[in-house]
Amino acid sequence: MKKIFSCILAIIILGAMLSGCSNNDSKEMIKKAKNFSIPHEVSINPTKEDYGILAYNFLHYIQDNYPGRIAGTEKEKEMAVFILSALLNGGYSEKDISIQSFNITEAVPMMDESIKNKFEGGKQSNSSQNIKVVKKGESEKTIVVGAHYDSAGTHGVDDNGSGIAVALENALRMADTQTHYTICYIFFGSEENGMCGSREYVETLSEKEREDIVLMINIDSVLAGDYHYLYGGNVNEHGKVDRAEAVVKAYDIAKKLGLAIQLPPEENIDYPYPTGQKRSDHAPFNDIGIPYIYFEANNWENGSPIETEKHGLIMHTDKDDLDFIENEYGERAKNTLTDYSTLLYSLLQENDWEQEYK
Repeated sequence: MKKIFSCILAIIILGAMLSGCSNNDSKEMIKKAKNFSIPHEVSINPTKEDYGILAYNFLHYIQDNYPGRIAGTEKEKEMAVFILSALLNGGYSEKDISIQSFNITEAVPMMDESIKNKFEGGKQSNSSQNIKVVKKGESEKTIVVGAHYDSAGTHGVDDNGSGIAVALENALRMADTQTHYTICYIFFGSEENGMCGSREYVETLSEKEREDIVLMINIDSVLAGDYHYLYGGNVNEHGKVDRAEAVVKAYDIAKKLGLAIQLPPEENIDYPYPTGQKRSDHAPFNDIGIPYIYFEANNWENGSPIETEKHGLIMHTDKDDLDFIENEYGERAKNTLTDYSTLLYSLLQENDWEQEYK
């Protein structure tokens, strides 16, 4: 299932900086995005009072049109075009967007779990891409908001159509909103193959770009889990957790907003409080010392992540299907998207994240 990949450098950036085949591929994706017709049922004009509604509409469209977004497949690239189209129709221009292409090479498996009725995703290649859109703020200091758009061969609405839906709604909501920090939204390719897209992104950051990032918010699998969690912090060489100030602050904000979002239980020995699993796109940022807040719905009540008490894992199984999730859990999907969308907006309105680490 999830595998650790080594990522070979091959960047595609829109504009005059690059030429040749990569630039042509990038232009072709933008051309397809411009010609893509956003369906009527997917409004791209979120209102302040409707947190999570646009995300839910995005998720329905992903369910129906983009199953089997396996890294490097045609379906993953189709999903990338959809994301680009939503951004271009939602207040961003080509100059705000860049595409980073990379080759993916198989290495050591991270997880090994069979999936029945797997969607193949069309023609396979060894390349994937990150989509980056920048919303300028008053400061050059930056908050990165990330979510991966590939899947493990399922409908992938939990893992990770949900994260994409929340991030995309927020990007459109923030397009004309004044913020202190610059916000960099990154839609990562090839996470399921070992966080290849986020590793590529981090490895190609300049020294100044690294220094400018004050926080990374990662959104992954926020749809089906029994509890809504925030994780953060780094386990240092002494086994103690440091750099957890941001996630504690985020939790305080969630409480003030009355959201059903919590920190993980404190009794977990393998993942010291309030950290969580490192199997998602925040890990490469944490590895270079960038504080992170990780959004994930799961169930840690018995000391290990089972996701749901009733059905166990939803991610990476046939159950990662919106019809199944809504039949089994009713309004859970809508409520979860609303809570995380509300919190994300509030976190990005804060102007003192740097103070947390002084």
